[in-house]
Amino acid sequence: MLNREASSPKNMALDIIQHLNVKNGMVVGDIGSGGGFFSHEFSREVGGKGRVYAIDVNQKSLEYIGVNLEKEEIMNVRTVKANPNGMYLPENVDLFFLRNVFHHITDPVEYFKSIKKFLKDTGKIAVIDYERKKFNFAGLFGHYTSRNVLLETMDKAGFYPLETYNFLPDQLFVIFGKKMD
Repeated sequence: MLNREASSPKNMALDIIQHLNVKNGMVVGDIGSGGGFFSHEFSREVGGKGRVYAIDVNQKSLEYIGVNLEKEEIMNVRTVKANPNGMYLPENVDLFFLRNVFHHITDPVEYFKSIKKFLKDTGKIAVIDYERKKFNFAGLFGHYTSRNVLLETMDKAGFYPLETYNFLPDQLFVIFGKKMD
């Protein structure tokens, strides 16, 4: 179900991936990987010399991804069980990607501070989340993030906005860079 939604043409997954500028050899962390659609797509982009970490707090999601990786003989994706406060990665990443995850994070300032250590100095964090609309699922159930909250939170966590895209209906899409201390 999660992959059907992510891959739906109305959600513009291919456009998202194009704007992320993922290259061969990169290391990508797909936080809140769900069914693994984006992890699978990133695996193609990073190639054999790159690596993708499918990161999720849901063990069943990670098992589902693992089964699919094995079936398709994809060798450059690793699943990582996270906890609400962060995760451990064995290497630094070029890009963290979060789609419809930000609004679920309990203490986002501390969360992003904690994962900052896994991001290369030139690395980026891409955040896509719903904006509030009064009469839709996201607005009614609090599954959204306002632009101001996103920018303020990321600033406090040590990140600045590099690029903002407006082609996703009802969603924010901002790529952040790491502030140098």
